[in-house]
Formats: sequence, C-alpha cells, structure tokens
Amino acid sequence: MLVSVPHYGTKPLPHITRDHYSEPWFETFAYGFADTFVGDLYGDLHEHGATVLATPFSRMFVDVNRRRDDFEHHDGEVRSRRGVVRTHTMREAPIFRHPLGLADLEERLRALYDPYYSTLDTLLAELSRHYGYALLLDGHTGSPRRMKDHQVIIGTRHDTTCAPELAKAVAAIFARHGFEVHENVSGYAGGNIVTTYGQPGARRVHALQLEVNASLLMTTGRDEFIAQVSRGEIPRKAEANIARVRACLRDVLAALPAALASVCEPSR
Repeated sequence: MLVSVPHYGTKPLPHITRDHYSEPWFETFAYGFADTFVGDLYGDLHEHGATVLATPFSRMFVDVNRRRDDFEHHDGEVRSRRGVVRTHTMREAPIFRHPLGLADLEERLRALYDPYYSTLDTLLAELSRHYGYALLLDGHTGSPRRMKDHQVIIGTRHDTTCAPELAKAVAAIFARHGFEVHENVSGYAGGNIVTTYGQPGARRVHALQLEVNASLLMTTGRDEFIAQVSRGEIPRKAEANIARVRACLRDVLAALPAALASVCEPSR
C-alpha cells in the first residue's frame, strides 16, 4: 500500500517572506491552505506497513492534487484561486505583491509538482512489480466549511478508480469505530491523484481518496477556527478523536492487503 498525503505541508517556499504578501496577515494562508492536522493522522503510517509520500510545502504554492495545467493566465501573469497554485483569494484579491509569471510557475512545477508524480510512478511500479497489484490511499482532512456535516468521505470517482469491495471495507472499519461514512459526495469524489493512478484494469492499481472532516480533530468551532488561522494560531486538538481516526487507519492498513488480494488474485 502507498499512502499519498498531497496537502501535508504547512510551510511557505524558502524564499518567501512576509514582505512578499500584499497584506501582512496573508502570511497565515500557507498554514490555512494545508489540511489541518493531516500529519497527526497519516504521518506515521510507514510504521504500520505502508509507504508514505507527502509534500513539504503548502499547497498554496503548488497543489499536487490538481491538474498541472489548472490555472489561468492573462498577459503572462498567472491567476488562480483554486488551481495548481493560489495567487488570488476567492474574492479575487491578489495574495502577493507581485504577480506570478508563467516562467516562474513552470520552474516551480518542475521543482515540486513533477517530482511528486515521478515518485508516485516509481513507487507504484515497484509495488505492482513485486506484488502484482497495488493500492494507493490518498489521505486528506477536509475543510469544515466545505464538508459541513459529513464526517468521512471516500472518493473513488464513482467506483472507477477502485474495486467497490475495497471502498466498502474501508467504510465498514470507520463505521465500526462510530464514524458516519459517505462515498463520492459532490466535490469529494476524487482529485487528480486518484483519477490519474486509479486504473484497476490497465495497471492493477486501485486508488481511493479519504477525507476526514477536520472539525472532528479540533475542539474549536468552525467560525473560531477560521479566525484563529487568520491570526496565525493553531487550534487545540481533539486528542481522543485523533486517536480514534488513527486506530481506524491502522485497522485499514491491516485489513486491506487481504481484501486487495481477494479482489486481484484469480479465483482457484
């Protein structure tokens, strides 16, 4: 099993300072755009049998779960609110004092985006060569504002990137631990990573996206969370719920290899 954590990073690029932002408080965006407490859930899964790949920098600077060409540009200047980079807020306010040029974006993608996919290619090829098949779990925590009352969402592009039996096995584990689970909710059916690599027939790679509502992982309410992040503060963790989700993930890693084998091995 390979666990991808594309929105792990909370840091700005090394050369970015507070002076680069159009408003001083925009400096908090690097943390705010990351998946809240995602490292607490997925960061140690290599100790439980998985290979883990994660990004070091905030997705504000490069979002590896988007298409490489997911941005707009006008007169050589990049404009993107939710694409492969973030240059503007949802209200179209520029985040940075100076616009991002196409050449600068291309350099950034070659440095950060392309190596992520190259590594995914290599790791999945190695797993498939060794075992005959592989499973890619794309791990996220979701925005309380967007996920609303959904606690856990499994995305498989409507059963096209993963055998339904595997998604059901994951859902059953979370349900057994007391979480409400939904599948392929609009906006959470699966991003570019599971869409690219989830090819059970052609590549014998099954891929599913797992979203855990970040509201479960903090004691702070949704509105106060947004205010805290804007101030550069880190919300207080709901340690008991974090422990519950971690237990779920350990059970998932323990259960899925056998489930995957039963799906992929020819019947005898």
